[in-house]
Amino acid sequence: MKEGRTCRRCPVAAWLILFGASAAGAAAQLPDQSFEVVPETAHATVGDPVSLRFRVRLDQGDVLYDSVPKPVSELPGGVRILSVEKLERGPDRIYTGRARIAFYRPGRRATPVFGLPFMRSVKGLTRGLLTSDSAFVEIDPVAPPGNPSLKDIKPIVRQRGPDPLLVTLVLAAVLGAAVAWLFRRRRRRRAAAPAPPERPSAPSAELTPYDAAVARLEQIRTGPWPGPGNVDGYYEAVADTLRRYLEDACGIPALKHTTAGLLRALPPALGDAGLGERCAAVLGEADLVKFAREGREARAGNAFAGEARALLDAWHAAGVLDATG
Repeated sequence: MKEGRTCRRCPVAAWLILFGASAAGAAAQLPDQSFEVVPETAHATVGDPVSLRFRVRLDQGDVLYDSVPKPVSELPGGVRILSVEKLERGPDRIYTGRARIAFYRPGRRATPVFGLPFMRSVKGLTRGLLTSDSAFVEIDPVAPPGNPSLKDIKPIVRQRGPDPLLVTLVLAAVLGAAVAWLFRRRRRRRAAAPAPPERPSAPSAELTPYDAAVARLEQIRTGPWPGPGNVDGYYEAVADTLRRYLEDACGIPALKHTTAGLLRALPPALGDAGLGERCAAVLGEADLVKFAREGREARAGNAFAGEARALLDAWHAAGVLDATG
């Protein structure tokens, strides 16, 4: 009976033994496998990157789940992984790759153990972990040996916070400076504003009405008219020159008359032979600019003043006697 019980329990025990061996082989290197780690730098300084070269050999029935090696456990203190490359397969089924790590503690340091998940379907291993060999690197300290004393390092001195009164005074000074700057800027803008154009000064009293009108038109030609923003003043100055001439030469209150009233008050000599129509055209154009706010620019070459001068010459040639003559 004992022998029979023993025989019945043998398959279970054998299965447990096989399962344990399979589990142990799943987390290590199986036959026909190897995972080599070779440091490319034998000595390094604390914090310097250290390059590791990977060389992985697999069985013909092995298939990798992931071609990027990863640490199989938590990294020890003072070790940092900077980068890990994806393994590249060669024609001889050898996988190669690199990783860069850094050590922050001096001495002989072991590199992290990397792992690659794989399967071997031929022998019934659906998932295993191929781990790397051990490798070591000598890490040299940054400071020279002998625990030298630190120099030029003073103890930390806690500073008091700023005085509230001082902060208030500084803010008040900054605010006052800003207000003063804005005030000066506003005054400079006002001072830099262009002065309104001056109207042509009245000609000397010794000139005849015709000569005074001619001088005024020439002054308009060479003066601030026309100019940007002075179109209204340009047309008004030319029209007023003709009206003042009629007042001075003919005694007509032309500056007070509308254009229609002025045309009715023209002497026959100044209204015949088309002179009335020319006067209506010149003064009417000035009225459009002044009263109707018709947007137009001063015509090139002071053409409007030229038309006014031609009308003035025609009036003068018509035989009108100046008031001063």
